[in-house]
This record gives sequence, structure tokens and C-alpha cells, in this order.
Amino acid sequence: MTHTQTIGSFFDGTLEDPRFAFMEELIRIAEDDDRVVALDADTSRRNLTRRFRDRFPDRFWDMGVAEQNLMGTTAGLAAAGRIPFAFAFAVFVSMRAVEPIRTSICYPRLPAKMIGAFAGLSNGKDGATHQSIEDISIMRSFPNLVVLSPSDSVLSAKIARAAYEHPGPVYIRMEHEETPVIHDPAEPFTIGRGYLVREGRDVTLATYGIALARAVGAATALAATGIDVEVLDMPSLKPFDADLLLASVRKTGALITLEDHSVIGGLASISSEALVKAGYVPRFRALGIQDEFTESGNSDELRVKFGVDVSAVVRAAHELTTSPRQ
Repeated sequence: MTHTQTIGSFFDGTLEDPRFAFMEELIRIAEDDDRVVALDADTSRRNLTRRFRDRFPDRFWDMGVAEQNLMGTTAGLAAAGRIPFAFAFAVFVSMRAVEPIRTSICYPRLPAKMIGAFAGLSNGKDGATHQSIEDISIMRSFPNLVVLSPSDSVLSAKIARAAYEHPGPVYIRMEHEETPVIHDPAEPFTIGRGYLVREGRDVTLATYGIALARAVGAATALAATGIDVEVLDMPSLKPFDADLLLASVRKTGALITLEDHSVIGGLASISSEALVKAGYVPRFRALGIQDEFTESGNSDELRVKFGVDVSAVVRAAHELTTSPRQ
């Protein structure tokens, strides 16, 4: 079932950081299930895992700056019957710890939940070494691994619970910035399903994570110019809701993907794979980090520099709607 909501219905200007909702929900889950434990890689203040530690001091381990050891220990705890949630910077989860994740967690389908923090450009000041623009490309390549990315605090809490309930491994891509609350708390979240956030007829704008707020802003700006944009939020990147994407793109005939990630392996690639498999090729613009490294700076300024801001979406939509329909 496709989840549908109308733009503006739940966008009241409230700004929240998704990590707070995630941790609050994780603590609620742990209160009811003593199998749930948490681990961190010396980022407990920024990831808020100190809150978990303070509530459950005997169910928390800080492994230090040692992400490989973090994931090896996570695998051991999961094999022993625990449900571990392991937190670290997304760039180090997906690169430094990738072999134990692949072989010790994904291969045996252990119920380990890995949270990649400060993903994309949300860690602007630390520059290219700490900005994960490749993590989706890497993590979605592993069999048995679910890949999720919440777009606001509402979905953040729902994804925490969905990950807990999922019997296998899950990677959650978390961006730590205050972002508008867009989703209706009453809407369900289902792994493998996306959301039709706004209906439109001219262009499909697909996104995930906190870029959803920019997609909503761009759709509002474009409506004033007569371009009707359909906005999709795709928080489940693997498994992916290809049916929702295809239904929308077949209606509009044009697609823009927007992401704070490389266009190689991210939503642009996932969407292209789905469209080619279906034998349908629309007019298409992929807005994301191109084949280059990022740099240190203010996160919003970096989004302008790398062409993933609202104005970039507006330009792309105008280009697509003036090009011949295939």
C-alpha cells in the first residue's frame, strides 16, 4: 500500500533533530526488551547514546575509536541473542568497518542494527574525510542488509522500531540537523515502502533523508510558476519501492532525484536500475554529488556548491518541462 499525504498538512514550521526522536524511541523499546543493547565508537555525546547509557548502564559499551572492533563486538552480541544497536559516523561504519559488517553480520543474517551518524553533508565542518557520500553505494551491495534513511523526527522514531522488529541486519543512515517535521505521526512506516508526499502532474521529484524538506520547498516554489511537482519520499532504499516510483514517473514523464550522496550508487542509481528493468526511460536529472570529493564548510553552503539545494531543483524542473516529452 502506498502511503499518501498532502503537502503542507503536517508542515507547521516545527524543526527537530531526528536523532532525539530515534534515541527516545530506542530507550522505550529497551525498557520493554532487555535483549536490546547499544554500542558506540567514542561519539556518545553527539549520537546521544549517553542517554541510553544513563538509563541502562549495564547494557551499553563505548568501544572507542575502533569501528572494526565495534562491529565485531556487535556481531558477537547478536549471535549471543542480543539485539545490538551500534552507532558511529556513517563514513566509518561503511568503510572502516565494512569487512566485519559484510562477513560477520550480513552473511549470517544477524539482527544487528547499525546507525551511520552525520551522513551526507550534515557534518559540513569536518570535510571530505568525515562526509559519507558513498555509504548507500557500499551498504546496499551487501545481501541480507536493509538500508533506511529517515527524513524527519517522525520517521526517525518509526524506523528505530521497524529496525528492532526486523529479524535481520539493518543500516540506518542518519543526518544530524534540525529539519522540518513533515510526516503525519499517524502514518505507518513499512520497510520496502515509500511515501507520496505531494501529488503532481509535470515532474516527479524523488528524495530521502532530510533533503525531503528541500524537495517540499522546491515544489512550493515551482507551483508558483505553474509547474506541478509530485514529491516522493523514499526512506527504504533497500528494499526499494519501485512500484511507487514507476507509477509516478509514468504519469509525469520526468524524474529528478535529489540526495546528499554521490549520484553513483545512491538514489539516482537505484531509480535508474528500477526504470531500466521496467523498460521505461523518462526525462531525467540526477541531483547529488557528482564524481568528486566534498569539502569543509557550512552544510547549506555546500549544498549550493554541489547543486543539491532548492534552486538547483527549480532549475532542473524548468529544464525538464521545456524539453520534449519522450
